[in-house]
This record gives sequence, C-alpha cells and structure tokens, in this order.
Amino acid sequence: MHHFQSLKVNKVIKETNDSVHISLEIPESLRHEFQFQQGQYLNVRFDMNGEDLRRSYSIVNAPSEGNSELEILVKRMENGVVSSFLNQKLKEGDYIEVLAPQGHFYTNFHPSNQKTYVGLAAGSGISPVLSNLKEALYQEPKSIAFLFFSNKRTQDIIFKKQIDELVHRFEGRLKVVYLLSREKHEENDLFEGRISNDKIDALLNCFTEIPVTEATYFICGPSEMIKKSSEFLKKEKKVPSLQVLYEYYAAPDDEENAEKSEEFKKIPNIESFVTLIIDDDEYSIHLNSKKESILDKALKENLPVPFACKGGVCCTCKAQVMEGEVFMEKNFALTEEEVERGLVLTCQCHPTTNVVMLSYDV
Repeated sequence: MHHFQSLKVNKVIKETNDSVHISLEIPESLRHEFQFQQGQYLNVRFDMNGEDLRRSYSIVNAPSEGNSELEILVKRMENGVVSSFLNQKLKEGDYIEVLAPQGHFYTNFHPSNQKTYVGLAAGSGISPVLSNLKEALYQEPKSIAFLFFSNKRTQDIIFKKQIDELVHRFEGRLKVVYLLSREKHEENDLFEGRISNDKIDALLNCFTEIPVTEATYFICGPSEMIKKSSEFLKKEKKVPSLQVLYEYYAAPDDEENAEKSEEFKKIPNIESFVTLIIDDDEYSIHLNSKKESILDKALKENLPVPFACKGGVCCTCKAQVMEGEVFMEKNFALTEEEVERGLVLTCQCHPTTNVVMLSYDV
C-alpha cells in the first residue's frame, strides 16, 4: 500500500531560471495505482549519500488530459538538496521513486454544473491550482474560471505559455490576470503587487461577473498568503468554508516557530505502548507522551512507516486511531471530516493514553 514505484522521466523542461517541469511515464501495469484527482501531489524519494530524502510535489496536469503521464513542477529552493538535483542534474530517461498520488485539494465536477471557479496562486503554487482549473474547464462546459496569478516579473511567470494557450482554447470561459510585484503594469496598477486581502477585494470588485459567495476558490502559494486570504474570504466575504480550498506547502511561520502550545503542555506525562499496523503487519513501540512524535519514534526504530514533510502539511503519514487517544499538535492536511473519523497525522501525534493502536492501512 505504501510502496514506491520507479517511474521513467519522459521530459525535463526548464520553465523559468529556477523551476523545472518534469513528466513521468506511467506504464500500463501501474495506471490503476497511479490514477489521480486534479490537485493531488506525488511523494518522491531519493537516497543521497546514504540519507533517505523525501519531498512532495503537486501534479500539474489534469485527469482529462490522459493517464499515461504525471507532470510535476519543481522550484529550486536555496540550499535545497533535492530541488537543486532535479533542476540541475535530472535528465530524460532517468528514473524516480514515486508513491501513488495523494491529497484532497480538489472538488467534484459534473458536466451539468454551471459554476464559477477562482484560482489564487503565487509562484510554484500554480501547480495544483492550474490542475483544478483545467479539469473544471474540461469537465463542466457551462462553468467559467478566473486565475489571479502572482509572480515577481513577467519572465518569472511559470507555465505562461500553457496558460495563454488555455485562455485561447477556452475563449470566454477562462480569464487570467498576471500580478507582478517587481514590474510595472502599462495599463492598470491593479495588476501590480502581491496577492493580499486588499488586492483580492479590489479584484473581486473589478470582475463583477464573479458571484463572490457562490464561487469556489482554489488557493496555493506562500503559507501566510494562504492563511490570510482563506480567512478573508470566509470571514469578510462570507464565502462558505467548503468553497474555500487551499493547499499548504509549508506550515505558516507563526505555527512553525511557535513554542509548544498550551494544549500540548496539558497532556499527561505518561509512558505509552503503541501498536502500529502497516500493510497488515503489526509493530510495537514504547514512548513518552512528552517526547518525540509517534512517527519520529517509529523512524528511530526503523519501522516502514510512510512519511514525507514531517510538518503536518501533507497527509502521507496519516493513520486511523483504532484504540486509545492521541494529541495532534498541528494539522494543515486533514479535513474536519477526516479528523472526526479518527484520522491523524502521526508526525504530529503524541499518545495521551497508556495503550494506543494506529492503522496506516487507510
């Protein structure tokens, strides 16, 4: 269930100076396993100098474009070992170890729908937003879409050629505004600057054809942008929560740098016996509730637990609580419904009872 597969690199296309567009071939024998929903992501694994490095990258293409390839975008991060390798050394014909697609940054489309979709993206956050908007346009002939896409300069606009082609293909159904933070716009200064609450408000006032409270929004970019814009739409614009969808690439700065929460300080200091079910096998570990997370302890014991970000942002390490109780420090990946069903992110979990059982087979 959590096995990596080796996929061949079909294409490596330089999108901008610091980003690369990678196409992976899905052989016929794996197409069922690698079926995906728009907006999902892939976990990739590399062994570099004996270190197991894992990263998550959003899928760029849409299911309606075919299932023989999966496309991802990788932006090179400063001092990023994996992103630098993929940008500078990866070549066509190489192989990458990949897990089956995961994530739920999407909504369901139906051909009879007549809706409005709005994408708010910044930089490499375009990947899952573009995947969602493309699928909406393919699946719902009566629906329309808007994309507000922020970059530094025109030369930094990722997928600009592809996006412009989509505007032409879906003429009258897709409108795109490129926002530039370090370049003047010749005609309208509304299209300058980054995505902010004020900018969103001004854009919605400008494009009056957007039914603000009825539209569905896809948001991805810097963590702070996601946090502020999603709260603005829900609280100030009264958009229902189920219509404001977003995907974090990293935890918000205030969460990432915060000290242990008051809630964490209140959990009992106990020794716990934890049983983990992984691919129908059972493993046992002992740990203190106040020390490392369940995932960290399992990794120390060299157990075959699935993981990627270890920051509560992806849902690779999710598991079902079968017995006992746990405390989850952060959660930027699971939906409220999943939490209510007893799903947790084990990278953020600490046992709060003496006996706990978790199943990764979900």
